[in-house]
Amino acid sequence: MALAPSTKKTYSSGMRQFVTFCSQININPQLPFNEEVLINFSVAMARSVQYTTIKNYLSAVKNYHSSHGFDLPLSNFLRLQLILRGIKRSQGQQSKVRRPITLQLLNLFYYLLNVQHTDNRDSLMLWAAMTLAFFGFLRLGELTCNSTFDSKHHLMNRDITFMPRSSPKYMLVRLKVSKTDPFRQGQTIVIGKTNSPLCPISAMVAYLNSRPSSLDSGPLFIYESGAFLTREKLTRETRLLISKGGLDSSEFAGHSFRIGAATTAASANLPPWLIKVLGRWSSDCFERYIKTPPSVLAHVCILSTIWLRVKQCVQD
Repeated sequence: MALAPSTKKTYSSGMRQFVTFCSQININPQLPFNEEVLINFSVAMARSVQYTTIKNYLSAVKNYHSSHGFDLPLSNFLRLQLILRGIKRSQGQQSKVRRPITLQLLNLFYYLLNVQHTDNRDSLMLWAAMTLAFFGFLRLGELTCNSTFDSKHHLMNRDITFMPRSSPKYMLVRLKVSKTDPFRQGQTIVIGKTNSPLCPISAMVAYLNSRPSSLDSGPLFIYESGAFLTREKLTRETRLLISKGGLDSSEFAGHSFRIGAATTAASANLPPWLIKVLGRWSSDCFERYIKTPPSVLAHVCILSTIWLRVKQCVQD
């Protein structure tokens, strides 16, 4: 199975750590590795890295086994699983808070980038990328260029198709690589026109019209300087706009667009199965991304209070 570049990088780091560990305790890293070595490795790593990182390192070791024709049934190593559970409990939960990009924030970006009046190509590019990420439920890695450009891997101008061409009502976006498409068969998503300033179709048309045709052989999103738009740059630009709006940007990350899309869809009462399809989730993990708006929680609290009062009156 083909691995994403980010996964390859993580696995490579994990194997380096494992080989270094084996060298330090004078163990020849010959396949297959036994449970005792994996336990000692996990305990040693727990002194410097988090539980989730240890799990990733063990996945790297498992993948190394598979690539050499060996099976490594980590879930069957009961002592290892108990040790991992103990490491997780001792380190505690340190999950990152990632706030969603909302329609209100998109409105803020629209005005701060001066989208309606600007001819600045970088501003038009950022707006097109942001609206594509939000309305397409995209992972930022699916629309940015985070490694050496590869036409077989990265999103390009030719991967965007407007339908109909003259006055588009929706656009087709061909994703060549995706987390839920490990065999690289490609996926096409459909994004419709919103008939509002927050329109991904209008944003993409404006950006592509500002882009010289000489860039058509490169990635879709390119700064006027010639630099590619990366995940890190788009995250940084987003945080900068949030800060300019007088808000705390520290809890916003690249995944905030995808979280915001799921949250907005849920607020619009879209059924879970449809949100799952729109976000191309292979499981129900998207449900943990959905942030319930305070207004909904307040409404639930009011209904609960009324119900308790009615119940008390009946009892009295």
